[in-house]
Amino acid sequence: MIVSPFTPLFFIVRKSDGIDSEYIQTFSTSDQILIELIGENDWTGKSHIVDEITGEYLFDIIFSTWVVNNMTTLRFTSLSLTPGFYSVEIDGLGKSLPFKVTDDKNELLKTVLIQYSMHNNRQREDALFFIDNMQYFFDFRVPGGFKDSNWSFSVESEQFVTDKSDIMQLYAMESTQHKFTLGTSQGCPIWFAEMLNRILCCTYVYFDGVRYARKESGVPEINVQLEGINSFVFTQNLQKVVNLNPIIEQQNHLVMRRVEGNYRITTENINRKI
Repeated sequence: MIVSPFTPLFFIVRKSDGIDSEYIQTFSTSDQILIELIGENDWTGKSHIVDEITGEYLFDIIFSTWVVNNMTTLRFTSLSLTPGFYSVEIDGLGKSLPFKVTDDKNELLKTVLIQYSMHNNRQREDALFFIDNMQYFFDFRVPGGFKDSNWSFSVESEQFVTDKSDIMQLYAMESTQHKFTLGTSQGCPIWFAEMLNRILCCTYVYFDGVRYARKESGVPEINVQLEGINSFVFTQNLQKVVNLNPIIEQQNHLVMRRVEGNYRITTENINRKI
């Protein structure tokens, strides 16, 4: 049994040199945390939501199941939580790093919601994006954003020069690239960049509802904030996807649960599982 690496929680078991990052992964109360477990049909392990303040089990996680083949079953659930500090513990797979759920608008303004999916299940073996013919998007919220100073411009063109040195424009198509900054002045752990690099392999990637794709083969570039502290700022060159199929885009936004620019709202003060 494995936790899909596209699940937006980190089950990190490693020793590292240096001081750990102080950044705690943050979600909004309106985000839905999709967890996928892929493995044996007869797996009977249990999973729990843990209160990171008290260390108590809040409730068991009940997974839906979908049989992939005669050897493999997908177990999945989407969690929607009220404000607090939590972790997810899965029998045999360990405990996730702590994460925070908040409805503080000032804090959420410093984050970006990345939602991602594939156009079918044939691209990867470690995640399923269509379950029983229904498409699913993962929600992954990160610190950072786009700076106006990190725009760049390019053009693909074909020209003809006459014998009088006049330039005739035969074809031209402009494009604008945006450099996404992952991490605020506080920085974030290295596995956030690993996750971003993986996410950008998906067919559909939306940053706060706007679709982007990586520029060529660009990968996150690391900027060390302070030697000895494992907290970094990363930059990634992206290009907005503008030549869209409107039908696909409309379907994707419906699946991402966007309605008039607002994400779905959770029941106040009640932890619930969907």
